Amino acid sequence: MKKVKVLIDLYYYKAAISGIRSYISELKESSEDHGSEQIQYLFSHDIKKLSYNKTYLNSRNRFIRWVFQLNYLVYKQIVLPIKLLIIKPDYLICSDYVAPIISFNTKKITVVHDSLFWDYPENYSLLWRRYFISLIYLGIDRKTQIITTSHYSKNNLIKILKKTNKINHVYQTFRFFKTKNIPLNIPENYILHIGSFEKRKDLMTLLKAFHFLKKDNLKLVLAGAQVLNGNKKIIKKVKKYILENNLCEEVILPGFISKEESKVYYKNASIYVFPSLDEGFGIPILEALSFSIPTICSDIKVFKEIGNNSVEFFKAGDPNSLASKIRFLLNDEDTRKKLAKNGLEHIKKFNRKNFIKGFEEFILNE
Repeated sequence: MKKVKVLIDLYYYKAAISGIRSYISELKESSEDHGSEQIQYLFSHDIKKLSYNKTYLNSRNRFIRWVFQLNYLVYKQIVLPIKLLIIKPDYLICSDYVAPIISFNTKKITVVHDSLFWDYPENYSLLWRRYFISLIYLGIDRKTQIITTSHYSKNNLIKILKKTNKINHVYQTFRFFKTKNIPLNIPENYILHIGSFEKRKDLMTLLKAFHFLKKDNLKLVLAGAQVLNGNKKIIKKVKKYILENNLCEEVILPGFISKEESKVYYKNASIYVFPSLDEGFGIPILEALSFSIPTICSDIKVFKEIGNNSVEFFKAGDPNSLASKIRFLLNDEDTRKKLAKNGLEHIKKFNRKNFIKGFEEFILNE
């Protein structure tokens, strides 16, 4: 039987950070480890070579960011269609929101991770946002299959895109690279959050809750890219609050950390807190649960979907509610053990096999 030929576009990996970077990597690994024998998977690039080039990785230089966007546009709309013409795959998977306008006879599967570009316009420059959203729409023709990361995101996108295309969700997976523990100067007892410094992450609610606690020997670690696409507003606000409330010794800001470093931070954390006001998925929840860390999330719909009965929830945006939950978990060993047990069982369904099979359902059953 002739195999179905599927090309996975990896180009955006060279500039992707955090969630999308992991998504692209996991999609490639999942297809190689658990892909159907009926499918021949091909890749647009060598992902190892892409990872060596750090030029475009969250650059603070506006000129460099626009150079990447120009290269990205040329690649998506000229180079990639030429690849399709030469390779002649049956399907193209674009895991970075954007598919080429011209795909010849190749069917397109586009991953639109969330609706944040539409929901939070203030987080992006006006010109860039309009340009990128236009690219998303132009890449979706009437036959394009749209995949997103959660049922919550699916419902949002149905309302926003207003297309007749099928929109389905496939839960993504996560996996840490197997590395030796590297030496890091970390505190003995700390609350952890890992994520970029964006307004929707609501780090101020976490800071305020921590300040209310003021518990001896308890630290707060806020790790992640502090300047996102040149935006310094949140890190300035965070540092101002820390100074005004004499928290310089208690709050640690390590900046962007590697996967190897994050593994050490997760392993030694007392509690993980995810206070976001909106997310498309929430990979850090699964990462924290994999280390049996008691986890507290805001009570937004997507976190209830992803976290289920494995995390504690607090009222989104309410530092008093969060402080109460942190205090409760620090002092209740039985609940900590229960969450750890539930978490290890819960994360089993977010595996590589289920991830790639979710895509293959659309490819093999069409």
